[in-house]
Amino acid sequence: MTKSCLALAFFCLAFALPLRAFDWETATSNGREYVSLRSFCAFYGFTYQVPSGNERFTSRNASHSISFKVGTSEMYLDGVHYVMSFPIESGDHDWLVSRMDVIKLFEPILRPTEIAARHSIRGVVIDPGHGGSDNGATSRLGTEKEYTLDTAVRLEKILRDAGLKTVLTRRTDVFVDLYERAQIASLYSDYAFVSIHYNSATPEARGLETYCLSPRGAASTSSAYLTRGDIQKLPGNDYDTLNILLASMVHSEIVRLNPGDSTADRGVKRARFVVIKQNVLPAILVEGGFVSNHMEAARVNRPDYRQDLAEAIARGVIRFVNVMGDRNLPVPSEAISDDSAPAPPKPIPVTPPAPSGLANDPALSGTVAPPAKKKPGAASTTTPKTGATTAIVKTKKDKNKKAASTPTPPPPAPSSPTGPAVEPSLGPINPSTPATAGAPAPASPLNLTEPAPPTPTPGADKAPAEPDEPPTVTIYPTTSPAPPKAPSPSAPTTNAPPPTAPASGAQD
Repeated sequence: MTKSCLALAFFCLAFALPLRAFDWETATSNGREYVSLRSFCAFYGFTYQVPSGNERFTSRNASHSISFKVGTSEMYLDGVHYVMSFPIESGDHDWLVSRMDVIKLFEPILRPTEIAARHSIRGVVIDPGHGGSDNGATSRLGTEKEYTLDTAVRLEKILRDAGLKTVLTRRTDVFVDLYERAQIASLYSDYAFVSIHYNSATPEARGLETYCLSPRGAASTSSAYLTRGDIQKLPGNDYDTLNILLASMVHSEIVRLNPGDSTADRGVKRARFVVIKQNVLPAILVEGGFVSNHMEAARVNRPDYRQDLAEAIARGVIRFVNVMGDRNLPVPSEAISDDSAPAPPKPIPVTPPAPSGLANDPALSGTVAPPAKKKPGAASTTTPKTGATTAIVKTKKDKNKKAASTPTPPPPAPSSPTGPAVEPSLGPINPSTPATAGAPAPASPLNLTEPAPPTPTPGADKAPAEPDEPPTVTIYPTTSPAPPKAPSPSAPTTNAPPPTAPASGAQD
């Protein structure tokens, strides 16, 4: 009997702890939801002090370092560049981080083992960009379609040697339609998808980029507008958390090919290219350098660089595979010496994050949590929804004073030109007090369900449509162009093998 009671008590305790939701300080502005920087730091265990002015906010926890700047979407996590969906806003008493970025960027990267959609990855679909009549970007040294296929073949060998199966969307110089590439990927439900490209822009542009799909309700990195297409749910949005995790792990490896050169890290970015938006696998697109840049074109033309890039991509993919399941695949050796790698930051002793939170939100299971009972002495203020701007923040209970039976909420704060207004009920924050010290302010848990479709930017539908794939240009004419081949009248529009054919390169 005693053993049964102990077992029942342990069972109840195991389920009771995860259900205790973390208390977030939240705010809403122009239909967009935010959390305070203080509660963000408290949940993830980062040290905190009130940010001042336009200075960059930098913090660490036991495993990671992070850096923000108000008014921008640029963020650095462990020294790697990311472009968030929305900029950091300045409130009345604290900076604000968008709920979209907490759910779709920070949570998967900082707590990958909490991702509900994790599953074992058996192989990788490798997509060499362009091909056939589509040369891609062209320099006097070569074409993008040649470089992508060579890199893809090198990547395939590395992944196969590590124990992963592979599929190539093309193995020769043929044209494969963008939608057909995504269709090929759909035949392999437990694979990941990596599309390889080389970039082109102005002659001064240089560096490495990694793209994954934009979350629903967020514009692409290159767009200043939110269009109707941005609020439509795409097939790839079912894998938002896996997409950003794969992009993060691959990008953090490829930027190591440029040790000490932070300008070569152009960041993890968002886009709606066809091969990632129509994909039903965790999918990314890697830009391995600019062939429009004289120095990078020469670098990309070297086989040893393409080998280094393939090894770096493979390291990121294998790290992703190992996190996604119970596999422990060998990681290829570093392409750079250990001396050139930056030293890991010294851990700072901090209180560990809350034992529960985002991944255990009741909204995930489709159930609605019952309203919390208000304790005597607890006061809270909520502003009514009026106009385009609404702020909601719960107050902190004062244990030293007895709260009035009917508290009077303070008047709403005026809107600030630099960011959304936050109710004064948030209260002043002591700069010397770390975020994890003391009890957090009682507030509603962060909802993990998809946000309501926002309103498109007025007039945005008249803006140029987002390209189906990264734009390519011919910067340098070829020195001795070959005579053009006369197209065959009976030739089909695509000479790729049918997507159902095993000729796509599957390894059994």
